Amino acid sequence: MKIYDLIVIGGGPAGIFSAIYAAKKNMSVAIIEKKNNIGKKILVAGSGKCNVTHQGEINYFLNRYGDHGKFLKNALYNYKPEDLIDFIESKGLKMQALENGKIFPETMRSTDVLNLLIKELKKLKVDIFTNNSVISSEKKSETFKIETDKEMFSGKNLLISTGGKSYPATGSEGDGYKLAQMFGHSIEAPRPALTTVYVNDYPYADLSGVSFQKVKIELYRENKKVKEHCGDVLFTHSNLSGPGIIDFSRYFLKGDTLFINFTGKELEDISEEIIEASKTNGKQSIKRFFSRYNIPERFLKKLFKMHDIDENVKLGELSKADRVLLTKKLSKHEFLISRLGNFDVAMATAGGVSLKEVNQKTMESKLVKKLYFAGELLDIDGDTGGFNIQAACSTGVLAAKSVKV
Repeated sequence: MKIYDLIVIGGGPAGIFSAIYAAKKNMSVAIIEKKNNIGKKILVAGSGKCNVTHQGEINYFLNRYGDHGKFLKNALYNYKPEDLIDFIESKGLKMQALENGKIFPETMRSTDVLNLLIKELKKLKVDIFTNNSVISSEKKSETFKIETDKEMFSGKNLLISTGGKSYPATGSEGDGYKLAQMFGHSIEAPRPALTTVYVNDYPYADLSGVSFQKVKIELYRENKKVKEHCGDVLFTHSNLSGPGIIDFSRYFLKGDTLFINFTGKELEDISEEIIEASKTNGKQSIKRFFSRYNIPERFLKKLFKMHDIDENVKLGELSKADRVLLTKKLSKHEFLISRLGNFDVAMATAGGVSLKEVNQKTMESKLVKKLYFAGELLDIDGDTGGFNIQAACSTGVLAAKSVKV
């Protein structure tokens, strides 16, 4: 039986890039993939257009991974966004940055990125074994023994990069957690991240498509403020979405409360402005007054209708009760979370292999020598915009560069 220098379990971005960079060091490398093709996650990235990374300095990136960005410092400095871009362009595919900072191939096709990666793997003579589901893995003496439902593999080093549990149709079903546990590793409970949020008694189904830019979102749990975030919010036909909600969702739990400020001003300030305006321009309609806060007209009309308030009522005639209600709905609107979008719709997974048990300078296990982890299998999840693929590629490359035979 052939003994590989490196066996990679999982053919996503982390596994592919680790295999490429290990093979560049003249190592014999095998990728074991349970699906019929590698790179399924790459194909769905950026809605099939392949948002591979994002513009920005490393410090900007480190703030895009929740509380765990510090763990990625070595990986990101070792393999920067520009390194990823240069690699892809060196294979003949030009990249472009959109106004929002997201980086895509000029063709806007994920298949073009995957095809060049597969071509590179073949050029480097990486062995790819698809339709192989790993059943067990263990280390005997100095060799890793991997059993799949089809055959046995042996390797001097092992990298597990099977992804999290999001997009299970791509093969990410949490298999890697069991493999990590076989080697004694702890798993932080996986949960959906980068997902939509369902709230109790959602009243804005008819406002689907209405969006709000850079609003403040506060997260409360058991009447205590946990965190706050600023970002864009979108009403859909059934839930809250938009980058601000999706990026912040890694912290949400069922039963938490969100307070959203749609005005950019504090509740007390809005109330004072209404009182002052009612004195100086009391004949102004409330509809015209609230338009100063750049709130979508459809949302304002909905609020007025929901609470039986005439949009043409004059400021001077607005009752105190209605003033209090409107200011609260506009600057501290309460939403009680009933559930999060599940792994079928989540774009990433929060939780995973405990970072305490992985050397951030090498991606090597602190428990088992020559065992490595990379990508979303780790307890790391980034914001939308290419941050997760960049983390996967950077951790995969760092692991490959750290492997010694």
